[in-house]
Amino acid sequence: MLGTVLDLTMIVLLLVTSFWCVRVHRRLAALRTGQSEIAAFVEALAAATERAERAVQEMKAAGSQAAASREEQESELRSRREELQRTVEAAQRMQRRLEDVLGRGARLIAELRTDPRGSGTESTPPQSSAPEPSESQPRQEEEPAPEPARRRPARDLLQALQTLR
Repeated sequence: MLGTVLDLTMIVLLLVTSFWCVRVHRRLAALRTGQSEIAAFVEALAAATERAERAVQEMKAAGSQAAASREEQESELRSRREELQRTVEAAQRMQRRLEDVLGRGARLIAELRTDPRGSGTESTPPQSSAPEPSESQPRQEEEPAPEPARRRPARDLLQALQTLR
């Protein structure tokens, strides 16, 4: 009897051990499957990391290229601004010179309109004394009377200023 009880205990223990062995085997199989999934995840993570590193390098290169382009544009804009400033200054100088010339021309016109003998009476301008021809009348070209050499440049300047108006 003792031998039978021992055999029965041994059978029960062997059954429990077999049950645990099957259970451990299933867990190891699941762990192996999970291990392959983990390996695939690690590989995917490594590939994503590599792509991210390339993207960062490309962004750095694009950033440095954009900075160089911006600096070049700023340099070009500075040179254009300086050129425009020089042009504006030259235009302002020319404007002052033209204003001076117009002022002198106006004084000269005023002097020419006054009597050359200094009487202070204004003479009528030569252009207003002759009536303007109408379109129906043919225009006759009149030859101006010979002028003194001193008054000819003044008259030319007067005509030039009147054409500018």
